[in-house]
Amino acid sequence: MKVSRLLFGSVLLFAIGTALQAVWPLSQPASYHHFADERSIGVLHNASDVLSNLVILVAGLLNLLWVIRHASRQPAQFPGMLVASLGLILTAFGSAYYHEMPTDATLVWDRFPMTIVFAGILAMLWTSATKQRVGWVQMLILVAVSVGTVVYWQAFDSLWPYAILQFGGLALVIGMTLTRKVDALSGWWLVIIFYAIAKVFETLDWQVWALSDHLVAGHALKHVASGFAGAALLLIANASLRSGGWRAGSW
Repeated sequence: MKVSRLLFGSVLLFAIGTALQAVWPLSQPASYHHFADERSIGVLHNASDVLSNLVILVAGLLNLLWVIRHASRQPAQFPGMLVASLGLILTAFGSAYYHEMPTDATLVWDRFPMTIVFAGILAMLWTSATKQRVGWVQMLILVAVSVGTVVYWQAFDSLWPYAILQFGGLALVIGMTLTRKVDALSGWWLVIIFYAIAKVFETLDWQVWALSDHLVAGHALKHVASGFAGAALLLIANASLRSGGWRAGSW
């Protein structure tokens, strides 16, 4: 895929988001920041939702170790893994910072790194399906556009581009996994399953809190499931190596 096509798709993302906002506004509800488990540990507020990000941090560090181990040869999945691993590490810290004091202002630092993870995953998906390495220019565009969806939300109070990136990206992963031959099919399905579980736990935050008799809430479990989804990227990267993904052509 050429840079021009990627840029066209990026412009289209924001154009569609703007059009949808005009007919169906999608703003950030104030109730979003009201989580079920508000228990503190000492001076640490919302401790469960903060500390559960350690699972995401571990996933990011494991992926980063893969990147360091293969830095000299830089296999086909290297660009996507580098971006995804850094995004996961930053997400762990950004999410912990947000949950310690949940507001729109701190939520920005949670969502910025999450979009970086999305960019890395989309790059890995392309490589897994086409056996072509994503070039650094294209990778930079993916990251810039992904982060731009959060900037757009802040500027226009519209979550549409961010939602399209998140759920459209998930739909793309599912669609390409179902219709195309990709490396590490089981790895991609683990990403899909754990991410879907994470969204269910996020939606049922209060219900899980009640069902567990106030032992754990859904949002903390969302972080755990998200960490497992991130760790599953290792299966995909290693499968690419086994299939000869050392010298794949550039995208």
